[in-house]
Amino acid sequence: MSLSLSNRLFIRLYLIIVASVILIGWSVDYLWQSHHTTNQDTFNHEEVLLLATKLIETAPPEKYSDILKSINQISPHQLTLLSNEQIQADELKISLANGEIITLQNGDNEYVSYKQLNNSDQLISIDVHMQPEKNSAKYIWLLIFYLLIAGIVYLWTLPLNRDLKILEKAASSFADSKWEANVDVSKHSPVKHLANAYNNLLIRIKQLVNDQQEMSHAISHELRTPLARIKFSIEMANNSHDIEMIQEQLDSITEDINEIQQLVDELLSYASLEKSSTVANYEKGNIESLILTLVEKLQRNSPDKKLTYEIKSSNNNIYCDSYLIERGLQNLIINAQKYCHSKVHITFTQINNTNQLLIDDDGEGIPEFERIRIFDSFVRLQSQQKTYKGFGLGLAIVKRVAQLHEGNVFIHESPMGGARFGIEWPNTITQ
Repeated sequence: MSLSLSNRLFIRLYLIIVASVILIGWSVDYLWQSHHTTNQDTFNHEEVLLLATKLIETAPPEKYSDILKSINQISPHQLTLLSNEQIQADELKISLANGEIITLQNGDNEYVSYKQLNNSDQLISIDVHMQPEKNSAKYIWLLIFYLLIAGIVYLWTLPLNRDLKILEKAASSFADSKWEANVDVSKHSPVKHLANAYNNLLIRIKQLVNDQQEMSHAISHELRTPLARIKFSIEMANNSHDIEMIQEQLDSITEDINEIQQLVDELLSYASLEKSSTVANYEKGNIESLILTLVEKLQRNSPDKKLTYEIKSSNNNIYCDSYLIERGLQNLIINAQKYCHSKVHITFTQINNTNQLLIDDDGEGIPEFERIRIFDSFVRLQSQQKTYKGFGLGLAIVKRVAQLHEGNVFIHESPMGGARFGIEWPNTITQ
């Protein structure tokens, strides 16, 4: 399951903050502990108290005071021998009797620790002076911690803010009809997917605008000629009293109207396939039956152009939108019949679960430099405009049919000497 852009940005920022808190917190704590321990007394008063207790317990009671004086001469902490009656609380007495060390506060930063001697009612106390913590140092380290966190978040959001400004600028240019402004960001940018989506949208809009302009130009061009002929035929019929002459002009008008109707049908068909809501309705079908039906129909329309076909696959069953594939294949065969000398050959193969239809002809072929645009809408090759009629939509429809099947179209030189047109698509249900 793919995550949305907002979720990806949130997760990235969340992980960066968590990782930064852990890493910087550990580092600052380590530095604080190192700095703090260097300013503390390296002697542990509890260790001194335990050591003194053990030394005193090895001597008879009458020697306790002498041993304690000797220890005080070398210890940074002063030890005192006193009776356990000095401790009033029964709970503390029980703790001392159990061999525990208890520490009581004797004033600001002044503490006294007690330890009872074994088999005795006497205690040894040690005075401890705690150095007050330097709060300023603690606050400095805390400030460093938060500044580092803020710095890392800033460094992460800086390129994000920069890329968002680039995107905002491109969107503003788009609003001003400046459609050449692509969004160029780093491949590691958090908004790379958004930039790609914008660029793809820009390409699509440019294509639609270009198609609209070409369509307007093509329609005006294609309509101008038959309308001029119709106008001329009407004038000729009005100025003539010859019935045969008038009938010829009416027949000419009918042909021109049929040509206009054909143009309108082609435009409507192309427009319906260009709609974003159009999808291929996949179903299981027999490719040989489809090809045979088309060959028989189109052979009757052009009996002087020989149509043959070959199935190079043991599996004739394919998944496709049979109406769209039939329409695309029909356009390719008609196109080949138009430009061939005498022969057109259709081949179907299925390789690695990919369906492929090849249409070869023995015509003059298509120059390589013109092949790149042959499938664009309203494109008619310069060498063919005066020889053959057409609107430049047939092959564009074939390309759109392939796209709806997540396939592609191509053109090469044919072994028969002319052009080889091909359409291929995966033999799987993709919807």
